[in-house]
Amino acid sequence: MIAMMSVVGATAPDLRAYLGVSTAALTLAFIGQMAGAFVGALFIGRVHHRLLELSPLAVLAAAALGAAALAPTLGLLVAAMLVAGVGGMGVNATAQAETMRRAGPRRARALSQYHTWGGAGAVVFPLTVAGLLAAGVPWQSAFGLIVVAYLVHAWVNRHLRVVRPAPADGDTRPVVGPRARWAIVVAVVAGGVQLTFPLYFSSLAVDHFGASAAMGSAVIGVYALGVLTARAGGTALMPRLPVDRQLRAGCAVMLAGYALLALAGSVPVLVVAAFLLGLGIGQLLPLGIARSAREIGDDRYTTGLVYTWNSVMQLASPALVALLLQVLDLHAALVATVPLALLIVVAVWRSRPADRALVAAR
Repeated sequence: MIAMMSVVGATAPDLRAYLGVSTAALTLAFIGQMAGAFVGALFIGRVHHRLLELSPLAVLAAAALGAAALAPTLGLLVAAMLVAGVGGMGVNATAQAETMRRAGPRRARALSQYHTWGGAGAVVFPLTVAGLLAAGVPWQSAFGLIVVAYLVHAWVNRHLRVVRPAPADGDTRPVVGPRARWAIVVAVVAGGVQLTFPLYFSSLAVDHFGASAAMGSAVIGVYALGVLTARAGGTALMPRLPVDRQLRAGCAVMLAGYALLALAGSVPVLVVAAFLLGLGIGQLLPLGIARSAREIGDDRYTTGLVYTWNSVMQLASPALVALLLQVLDLHAALVATVPLALLIVVAVWRSRPADRALVAAR
């Protein structure tokens, strides 16, 4: 899923030349993909059907990505990426729900480990694509890698059945109480903020601080390293540093990153701020999902619900920065997203278990 979300960006220069479009026009492919992800998450949370098993969804994603690689026009690329978003998010949300179901009370640690591999994918895939392109391999190979991965996933899970039958009394959805809603806010807003920074860090480093394009890319890499460190370290520390403490620690580090970003006057300070922001934000999404699932009591419904709104937030958060850029420079606009961070802090506090004895375990 991480690879699929970044494949258009990773191949953008060659893709623009192939289609004869601008960077702004190519953004429509990302928007189409996120719209598809919204639909996919909606299906997972509400529909019980055998076509929503892991294997059929993976085949759908593979077919759509294959079509995207061969699309001769921007319109066909956007349509293909929309379908790929449906299949890819379906696979991702279903796999996360099944991971949490199997882990039971240890779902927070299991989901943290799941997202650790997602963080690793965010680092490894772009580097792999860069290596292939540098070796002269056509840009379509990036899409081909993901197609192969989804087909292997479909084959391995061809006999797995994870979709539970619909309730006998019809569409009876789980109750989402106040603490569950606040836990969903943690996951959704953190997901949006997490995506926003890497979209703009490179431009900030180059345009505001006068860094090279390579250094701009390096800032994104440092941010991704912070996210990966938070998830790998958080997974390892889970028995000694439970969920509530990790969430509060993440909020504190995130706010420290915002403060340093506001004070940044040079590239080295920006690099440290990027690492702290990644380190603080890294665990908020997976632990927010895990806390939501524990409160709601239905892993599949929770995952679909979180990722439905997360798809919206991942479009809304960059759009907020775009609006702020009408009146502020990029540096100030990114700092001005701090109310989103403060909302996460409030949501972490309001989603704490009512029984204080449970806080240490949750």
